[in-house]
Amino acid sequence: MDYNEYRGISNLVVAALTEAADETGKVTATYSKPIRLAGVQSVSKEVSESSEPHYYDNVPAIVVDSEGQDTYTLTVSLLEAKTRALIEGTTYDEKTGAIIGTPKQKKYFALGFIADTVAGKKIYNWIYKGKFTGGNEEHNSKNDGTDANNVEYTYTSINTSETSEKTGGKTYKYLSVEDNDKVDLSKFFDQVTKPDDLVAKA
Repeated sequence: MDYNEYRGISNLVVAALTEAADETGKVTATYSKPIRLAGVQSVSKEVSESSEPHYYDNVPAIVVDSEGQDTYTLTVSLLEAKTRALIEGTTYDEKTGAIIGTPKQKKYFALGFIADTVAGKKIYNWIYKGKFTGGNEEHNSKNDGTDANNVEYTYTSINTSETSEKTGGKTYKYLSVEDNDKVDLSKFFDQVTKPDDLVAKA
C-alpha cells in the first residue's frame, strides 16, 4: 500500500451557473467562462451526512441514510473588486471600480481548484453548484511586525439539477480526477468540465 497526503493547493477559479429546464423537464447546466477567484491559502471541506437505525421487533432492522450539503471554507487573498461583487451578490460600478453595498442577490457558482499531494500527484476538482457567504474583514494598525489579514469565505455546495450519463442518470455534486495517463486534463479549467465531458485517452 502506498501512503499519501494532501500538500499544496492552487488555481482557485469560479464560474457562474445557469440552470434551465426544457419542455420535458430535463435540466441543462450552463456555465460562464471560469475566472480566477483569488490567491488561495487553504480550502477545507466538511461533509454533512447522517445515518440512523430504525428499530422493528426491538432490534435495529434498517439504517436510513441522509446526505446534505458540502461546506467548503476558503482562506484567500483579497479579491478584485469586480470578482468580490460578483460572488457576494452586490453591485460593481464599472466606471469607477467601486463596490456598492446593495441588497445581495446571490448566484450559484461552480468552484474549481487543483490539490497537490506529497507523492507529486495533482488532483483536479470541479464542484458544480454552490453559493458563497462570508468575506468578513479585519483592519488593524500597522506595527513593527509582519501581521496582515486575508479573507475567509464559505462555499455551500449541493447537487446540480442536471443529470449525467456517467452517473446512470443521477444528479451530481463534484468531479475529482487525478492527473494520470488515462485522461487529458490540459483543458480542464478552460471551461467547467462536466462528468460527460471527461473523455478517456484512446
